Amino acid sequence: MSDARRLFIGATLALAAGLSFSTGGLFVRALPIDPWEILTFRSLFAGLSILAYLAIRDRKRTFQTIRSTGWPGLAIGVMTGWAIIAYIIALQTTLVANVLALMATSTMLVALLAGPVLGERVAPRTWLAVIAGLIGIGFMVSEAIGSGQLIGNILGFTVAVSIAGQTMIARRYRSVDMAPAVLIAAIIAGLVSLPIALPIEATGRDILVMAGFGTIQMSFALVMYFTAAKYLPAPTLMLVVLIDAVLGPIWVWLGYDEIPPLFTFIGAAVILGGVAVNSGLAIRELKQQKP
Repeated sequence: MSDARRLFIGATLALAAGLSFSTGGLFVRALPIDPWEILTFRSLFAGLSILAYLAIRDRKRTFQTIRSTGWPGLAIGVMTGWAIIAYIIALQTTLVANVLALMATSTMLVALLAGPVLGERVAPRTWLAVIAGLIGIGFMVSEAIGSGQLIGNILGFTVAVSIAGQTMIARRYRSVDMAPAVLIAAIIAGLVSLPIALPIEATGRDILVMAGFGTIQMSFALVMYFTAAKYLPAPTLMLVVLIDAVLGPIWVWLGYDEIPPLFTFIGAAVILGGVAVNSGLAIRELKQQKP
């Protein structure tokens, strides 16, 4: 397959993943119920949709496909399972803009981990982006301390750590099918949240929304993301997070009039600016390296 075709396929999948991820805040704001119920039903529908996808794609080899994912798929499943839980709790305890901007710091973590894990050099521009990220986090945390949203901000950053870990493993083991990892993650998150969610109080309308949440925003988006990882370099792939971080707050602003306070806005702008510049320069360098 030519480089141009690989880039086109990867970019299309990454764009689909970013757009799907960005709807998370809308789904959560549309669900006035306990976050553990959201986690339970979201995981249930995500798991069922991934299982259906594997059954249609692999037919009789479905169980073999799940087993063949090995420890890389299991590791991604555990990381993603935690990210699923932390993401919902964070969105329930702080602003969508906070969570998504903090998640965008995963791009910097990926760049830092690319050296020891993938053998890639950490460029000076990456260190500048890390400094910008730390400054942005400082603004957001100072705002969160005064508003009682610190826990949500901390959880948002742990999601960034999980995303970075997932990306490193997916890039290191490109030949491994990571779709079963999403199923593993859904099972882990569902088993953890179900006992806490009882008794269930969700209405039929809530369950319908959670079905879309689990299928569109989670399973579809994650499958697209992990598949894109097979075609795109890490800096380019991380633009998915930038799409999510930029569009997510816009959707909740349009739908629910949720506007971040000044320090949160400044912190998010600094983080996303650092991410955008770092990723843009990385893509430019990749193009210059082509013959």
